[in-house]
Amino acid sequence: MDANVKRVLVCSAWPYASGVLHLGNLVGCLLSGCVFKRFYRLRGHDALHVSGTDAHGTHIEFEAARQGTTPEELAHRVHKQIVEALRAFEVDIDNYTITESPVHVEFVTDIYRQMDAAGYIISQEEERAYCRGCERFLADRYIIGTCPRCGDNAAKGNQCDACGTLLEPEELSDPACAWCGSRDIVRRSTRHWYLDLARLEPRLKEYVASRNFRGNVAEFTRRMLEDGLRPRAVTRDIEWGIPAPFLGAEGKVIYVWAEAALGYVSATIEHFRNLGRPERWKEFWFGDDVWQVYTQGKDNIPFHTVVFPGQLVASEQGYHLPDQISASEYLNWVGGEQFSKSRGVGIYADEALELLPAVYWRFYLLYNRPEGRDSSFSWEEFDKAINGIFVDNIANFVHRVLSFVWSHHEGEVPDEPTDPEIEQRIAEAEEEVVRVLESGALAGALRKVAMLAVQGNEFFQRRAPWREGDRQAVATAAHLVKALGILLEPFVPMFSRDVYRVLDLAEPGWEELWRSPAGSKLAHQPQPLLARVDVEELKRRYLEMKAEERVSMEEFKKLDLRVGKIKAAEDVAGADKLYRLTIDLGDRSMQAVAGIKEQYTSDELVGKLVGVVANLEPATIKGVRSECMVLAAEGSELSLVGPEREVEPGTKIS
Repeated sequence: MDANVKRVLVCSAWPYASGVLHLGNLVGCLLSGCVFKRFYRLRGHDALHVSGTDAHGTHIEFEAARQGTTPEELAHRVHKQIVEALRAFEVDIDNYTITESPVHVEFVTDIYRQMDAAGYIISQEEERAYCRGCERFLADRYIIGTCPRCGDNAAKGNQCDACGTLLEPEELSDPACAWCGSRDIVRRSTRHWYLDLARLEPRLKEYVASRNFRGNVAEFTRRMLEDGLRPRAVTRDIEWGIPAPFLGAEGKVIYVWAEAALGYVSATIEHFRNLGRPERWKEFWFGDDVWQVYTQGKDNIPFHTVVFPGQLVASEQGYHLPDQISASEYLNWVGGEQFSKSRGVGIYADEALELLPAVYWRFYLLYNRPEGRDSSFSWEEFDKAINGIFVDNIANFVHRVLSFVWSHHEGEVPDEPTDPEIEQRIAEAEEEVVRVLESGALAGALRKVAMLAVQGNEFFQRRAPWREGDRQAVATAAHLVKALGILLEPFVPMFSRDVYRVLDLAEPGWEELWRSPAGSKLAHQPQPLLARVDVEELKRRYLEMKAEERVSMEEFKKLDLRVGKIKAAEDVAGADKLYRLTIDLGDRSMQAVAGIKEQYTSDELVGKLVGVVANLEPATIKGVRSECMVLAAEGSELSLVGPEREVEPGTKIS
């Protein structure tokens, strides 16, 4: 980061208003942004963090229809739930808004008029995918089929998550409608408006070359530019969204991807309007003395390194373009399965808070933030991070030292200089934390701070002040405790506040790292900061929580239970327990990923009649699309459930 930077703007990707946050999208976007904002503010920068709930698009229409409500009601209900979760996790975003905000609608309308006036919006009559089963044009993620680039059969109509390629729905082969499951998809004529990325390509390549993108960000962006940019549709034939402001575009709305990222600007405008300083937003969006950091999952990389900068450039207003993209890999559930509230897979924000206070979850998620590759939640890793590192290492060291000061020195830190060895360790930790966060990562910084606590424990044990009356060792250890509190503040602020209260510190800045508490008195007798977590008991409570979730008769009636006949059982690459099953349901074939390899050979499965849930929302497991679920009984040995007598595939179970 350049030395002349005065302000830092942190922008976190906007979660959809379709459901509660799960641990994966919490750490990948909003929690990560919170850490960056706290870090830069602690370092003395004028830092601002903005985000909001993405309320528009087909996804919200789809989920609202499924729940029997309106998109507007669903969006505002979920927005409220997300705000409550963020408050509980102390993710204190300066302006967490919603794309239904009048300020956002106004800004999106204005900037598209600017793009249009500058000649970067083009339109054309074209044929689009149309489902005759439910009589609607199909866009983005609601056409599912095979990717033309990598062959993944779980690609969505806007993007293949497997290889990162941006797509149009018509490019998929063997497409199916996600609304009704029909494959009766035809092409119908309609007119749409496009952002002319092809014309913007030279300027975007120049922009990308000026940024030091790394890792997955550099790779996804390079691949997109090498493929060549082409116009990208910005309108859709749906009802729920911001009306398109182009001449002749009546009845169209702005495509959800084409307005959500613009919310970073509108959220900044809204924030300063709310403060009564309506022009100050420009300080974060124009000029070279601002640094912009974006936190998101890897699936959002192309939109933030190419498409969103393209929108800003096309407006010809001279916007500052994104500097750093901190894109996490995916955090999946145990065994690599995707989180799914409907299928009871994973821990969601509301459930996490029922199980443990937020401080534990913040530490685990940030310590294990997936930055090099996808990772899966693990109860064993949770135990190691929380009990082995956070409680036994960090919290116990802090309590041990402060309690020693209280009991052996009457609550006053000895007025002695810090040992040079520990001064050097603090300096090394500070340098590494700054380096890691300024590079756009987080986990390595938290691990370095944890190592500093290990070094502090070793120092205190080696010097053994309880035997020799070593006052310098006590003063040095107290200085290290203070440093731990400050370095941990961006990650677990509630823990740091507890440390500050004992040390009688009021909102210390980064410079306090180098000021020893020698000669100061503790504010009160220290108490243990954290309790160990019985992970087996926690796991038991989690399973009970899932088992207690009741399903109403109306909800149960929504399940499409049928008899299916397994036609093929194939191995899943990189998975020891999974089969890819092709299942005949009479009028169609569906694919399921099932963890039954330890119980059945492929030969035993082929030709077997099984119970199938045929209308589940598709999921991707180990890169394979799973469209339905086979029923199985879990006893001493897992056993598939099927009819006693021979029946036709597709027979309804009632």
